[in-house]
Amino acid sequence: MSCRFFKSILWVVTLFITFGLNAQFTIKGRVTDASNGDPIPFASVGLKGLPYGTNTNFDGFFELKAKSLSDSLFVSFVGYKKRVKSVARIASQTIDFQLESAQKALEEVIVYSGENPAHKIIKKLLAHKSKNDRAKLDAFEYDSYSKIELDVDNISEKFREKKFMKEVESSIRKFQKIAGEDGKLVIPTYISETISKFYFLNSPNRKKEDILKTNIKGVGVQDGGFVSQLLGGNLFANYNFYSNFVPFFGKDFASPIGETWKSNYRYFIGDTVKVDNHTCYQIDYEPKNSMDLLFNGQIWVDTTSFALVQIDATVGKEANLNFIDKIKISQELEETKEGAWLPAKTRFMIDVEELTKNSAGMLLKIFVSNKNFVVNKPHETGFYDLMSEVKEDAREPDPEFWKYARHESLSTQDYEAFALVDSVKNLPTVKTYVEIAELILSGYKKFNDIEVGPYISSFAINKVEGARFRVGFRTNAKFDKNWILRGNVGFGTKDLIPKYQLEVNYLFSKKKWTIGGIKHSYDIERVGLTPELIGDNRLFYAFTRWGAFSGAFFRRSSEIFFNSELVKGFSINTSMATRSFDPLFRFHYRIQPELGLASPVKDNLNETFLTIQARYAKNETFIMNGNERITLATKRIPVLTLTYQQGFKDLFGGDFNYQKWTFKAYQTFNFGKIGHSDYTFSAGYTPSTLPAPLLFPHLGNETFFFVRSAFSTMNYFEFVSDKYASIQINHNFEGLFFNRIPLIKKLKWRFIASANAVVGSQTSSNQELMKDVNNPLRSKFLENYAFDSLDPNKPFVEAGYGIDNIFKLFRVQAFHRLTYLDRPNVSAFRLMASINFSF
Repeated sequence: MSCRFFKSILWVVTLFITFGLNAQFTIKGRVTDASNGDPIPFASVGLKGLPYGTNTNFDGFFELKAKSLSDSLFVSFVGYKKRVKSVARIASQTIDFQLESAQKALEEVIVYSGENPAHKIIKKLLAHKSKNDRAKLDAFEYDSYSKIELDVDNISEKFREKKFMKEVESSIRKFQKIAGEDGKLVIPTYISETISKFYFLNSPNRKKEDILKTNIKGVGVQDGGFVSQLLGGNLFANYNFYSNFVPFFGKDFASPIGETWKSNYRYFIGDTVKVDNHTCYQIDYEPKNSMDLLFNGQIWVDTTSFALVQIDATVGKEANLNFIDKIKISQELEETKEGAWLPAKTRFMIDVEELTKNSAGMLLKIFVSNKNFVVNKPHETGFYDLMSEVKEDAREPDPEFWKYARHESLSTQDYEAFALVDSVKNLPTVKTYVEIAELILSGYKKFNDIEVGPYISSFAINKVEGARFRVGFRTNAKFDKNWILRGNVGFGTKDLIPKYQLEVNYLFSKKKWTIGGIKHSYDIERVGLTPELIGDNRLFYAFTRWGAFSGAFFRRSSEIFFNSELVKGFSINTSMATRSFDPLFRFHYRIQPELGLASPVKDNLNETFLTIQARYAKNETFIMNGNERITLATKRIPVLTLTYQQGFKDLFGGDFNYQKWTFKAYQTFNFGKIGHSDYTFSAGYTPSTLPAPLLFPHLGNETFFFVRSAFSTMNYFEFVSDKYASIQINHNFEGLFFNRIPLIKKLKWRFIASANAVVGSQTSSNQELMKDVNNPLRSKFLENYAFDSLDPNKPFVEAGYGIDNIFKLFRVQAFHRLTYLDRPNVSAFRLMASINFSF
């Protein structure tokens, strides 16, 4: 008995000694940003007072193993306050951390002799760029998983007292508990998951994303069409920091590893760190001027290949941006067999500030995971024509599919977020907010498959029509995927003449974007201010409907058209149209100008004409909105348009045979710190003899609103040409000047400058066509607006300057007229304003 007892004691002692010698404690957890829940990669985690530590991975997770424990665990990371939590003396435990921003700049290290060691590494990184940059690849493709979440954050106490907040209070409390004891309250309003296949072709530059499966829950999400185009995160968050600039919001942020790295940033070398079996240099960087469009953060560079392995890039509230508290991009790259590195994981976060003191902010988070890379196996060029394509069964619910399709499992907080979205989206108050937002953004009110608007054109008051009322509509993809109907009806309380328009389109192909249709309208217009001259500026066009309404005429128009994108970026638009011109002012032109004053005259005109337009926009990309497409513009490559018109006399009542040629080029430029510019060059020529309204009326602007396409100090109908060339240049210096002026820099103003010029003329035959026709009863209209010709040796020139971003919304610009100052009823100086919403 005693022997057995001693053997048991000996076994227990031996086990205790063995366990003591080989004991291992495990602590797991996740480190996130307290303000938005975003994971913090490569934060330092360690036991206080003991030599045991680790780093978080790309998703913020850590696992620390130690042979002994202290009483506390700490987490630290540059730009955040250090956190310490107590540790239980158990074998395995989970401890999560939420870190608060420290808003503290790096301390500058002064190197007294030799070169900053961080600079040496950056130089080697750039020297190896040709090998490591994905731009060297002819093509690549991969499988992708994207998750996009839109939250309400920065919620004030007054906002929490709102009725709809009270209605979801229980769900919010549950979600807030899961977020952690230090996390701030956020309310998810939209979450989407996407499985897709992404393709990229280098030359010609093409990209495509096939949406294979989607899982969407969101407030106001009614149709997968437009929303689905935004689901594939690779189209919007596939950043390449090897490029000199990283673009978003229409602005370019200088890359910390671009050519301007040394002039824009300060660098500080840290310890070497293991990143997915790559030993890396860690380098912290910060902008030399925090208000410039620059990042701060960290980069990790492989010590052998000098490739960029991971980058964290943050834009703070100090930068000259509007409505933004913070932008953060985290990207982890993976080496391919060709040597170039592709993005394996990307996190993109935008924290939008609250617009008023008692409102709330918005938080957009995008996570993209890519795998199964295939490089340098391009498809034929036509394969890439449709930028984003949603498969037929992509939106069909399939819970079993998502269990295995995700590249990583959803967290408990993710599942609660999905449930909370379902609670919020069906509240009547929330639905009302969504409808108001849609009305403001699109101008249309949706009624299932028909949309009514645009409301900006629904009412006006002018001297010709009195109070003008108009109701318009358009159908969307719910009505029909191919047939599109548009129209409007209106009348004025003074003239009581009904106006109308009806258009029927058929979409033959989305891939080649081939569409045809017919339209007919009868409405009142103004000479030189017609829709074809003003373009897409609906606000300016609606405003010209108000006031004195000089130069008014009735126009009856019928048109049949067919447009097709023959190859990517190159489209042909053709149309056959008839138009009438019945002026409401005294207007005549000579039918036989060779007879001089003896010529018979006519006070209206009709034209029948064929239009052929070729448009080339290299690398232009689009997203589909049901049966419409929206351009995402080009990458600073000229958009070229060549238009030819042929008029036919006696065909459908046409009064003239004529030919007209028009050429237009538009392009934007980036000049780094100096800002960005755009120009519009236009030229036109007609060898035909025509009344002035059928020539090229130059677009003037007598309003107080700045319009980019108009000449700001030129009157309406002041000049008309039969051949001309014009250039309009605008430059925004961003914060180049004001960012460096104390006190003023806090206003985030931006200096802007403009220069416009046009040279043109009319042939003598065109001038004789209308010369002295209306004497001796010359109308008041023609006294002020005689469709005069420019002097071919004297261009019309104006220059402007001003301040943009006043109160984050307004632009004020002064324009000086530099030539043709001796003309009656002209202003040598005009002060103009506009609403300019930009980040």
